Amino acid sequence: MKVCNKTPRRIVRKIVLIAVLIAVLIGVFMLPRFVSCEMGEVYSEFIFPVIAMPGNIISGIVQTSLTETVVVAGSVALIAFALVFIVTLIKKALTKGALLYLYKVLRAVLIIAIILSLTFVLMHGLNYRRYPASKLLKLTGGEYTFEDYESALSWAYLGMVSARAELGTDYNGVAHMNNSFENNVSYANVLVNDVLARYDIRFNTTNIRCKPVSLSHYWSMLGITGAYDPFLGEANINTDYMDITSFPITICHEILHAKGFARETDCNLLAAICCIRSSRPDFRYAGYYEIFWSLLPVVSEYAANEGRTLYPYQTDRPMYDVYMDIRASSVYWDGIEDETKRIFDMLGIDLLEAGEEANNAFLEANGQEGGTETYTVPYSIYVDFYKTYVEAKDA
Repeated sequence: MKVCNKTPRRIVRKIVLIAVLIAVLIGVFMLPRFVSCEMGEVYSEFIFPVIAMPGNIISGIVQTSLTETVVVAGSVALIAFALVFIVTLIKKALTKGALLYLYKVLRAVLIIAIILSLTFVLMHGLNYRRYPASKLLKLTGGEYTFEDYESALSWAYLGMVSARAELGTDYNGVAHMNNSFENNVSYANVLVNDVLARYDIRFNTTNIRCKPVSLSHYWSMLGITGAYDPFLGEANINTDYMDITSFPITICHEILHAKGFARETDCNLLAAICCIRSSRPDFRYAGYYEIFWSLLPVVSEYAANEGRTLYPYQTDRPMYDVYMDIRASSVYWDGIEDETKRIFDMLGIDLLEAGEEANNAFLEANGQEGGTETYTVPYSIYVDFYKTYVEAKDA
C-alpha cells in the first residue's frame, strides 16, 4: 500500500501563496514608477474622473466627513480586532492551531492591503506621474535679474494690499471670510475649473464637495489644515480657524488634489494662481499674500548682496492691515502650540512633530524627495509666472 503525505505540499502552497501576495502588493505600489508623464496626463484627463466618480457622488450626497467617520470608527475597530486576534491566537496556541491561524490572518491582511494599495494608486498615486505644474503652465523660465525679482515682488505686494483694502474687518481690525463654508467651496470649484481651463490644463471637471471636519481642533494639534482622502476621493478642511490669509489657498489646494493633481508643490502653485485670478478680494488677498511672503525674503537677500535699496514694504502703511491678520493667526497657532506642549509634558508625545513626520514619510514613500518641504513652491516659479503672464500682458 502506498501512503501519500499531502501536508508538505499544502505547506508549500501556503508559502507560495503568501509570497505571491507580497509580490503583487509590491508590484501595485511600484506601478506608478513605470508610467510616463504623458501617460499620466492621459490617465488624469480620461480615466481618473471615471474611477473617482463613485466616491465624488457619495461624498457629494453625504454632508458630514466620511473620512473622519471612517478614521474614528476604523480606529475603534482596529483596537477590537487586535484584542480578538491576541485572544484567539492564545487559544489556538493551546490547541496547536496557531500557525494555521496566523497564515489565514496574514493572507487576509495582504489581500486587504493589495485592494487598498490599488485604490490609492488609481485615486492618487498615478497622478504623481503628471508633468509638473510649471510645465503645464508653459512657463518660459530663464535667468532673471534683480529688477525682474523686484518687479514680481512689487506686483504681488500691490495685489495683496489692494485686495486687503476691499475687505471688511472686525473690531480688532482683522479681516475674515465673509461667506459660508459651503459658499466658499462652491465658489472655489468654479474658480479652479475656470483658471485651469484658461491655461489649457487637463483636470477632473466633477464638482468637489469639501467637508468641514468636526475634530478640526485636534487636526490643528497635528498641524493639519486640510487633507485629501485618496481612498474615498474626499477633500477635508480644518475649520477650527478659517485664517483669511490661507483658508482660500487650502480649499483650492484640496480641490486640486481631488481634480487630479498629486504633488503638493503643484497644488500650492496652482491654488495661489487660482486665487489671484479670482474676482473676490478675500481669495485674491490669500493668493497674493502667499506669493509676496514667498518672494520677500529672497528679494531682500538679493538686494543686500547687490547693494541695492529695496522698497520698505514692511513699514509701508497698507502693510499694517496685513499685520493685524498675521497677528490673529499667530495668536491662534501659539495657543495650539501651548496645548501640544502640555500634552507633551503629560504624555511625552509631540503631536505637531508626529504629524509632520507622518506626512513627511507619506510624501517620500510616493517619490516626493524632500517630504514636507515639497509644500514650498520654488520662488523662481512665481517670477516665471509674472514674466510669462503678467509682464507680457498675456494673462
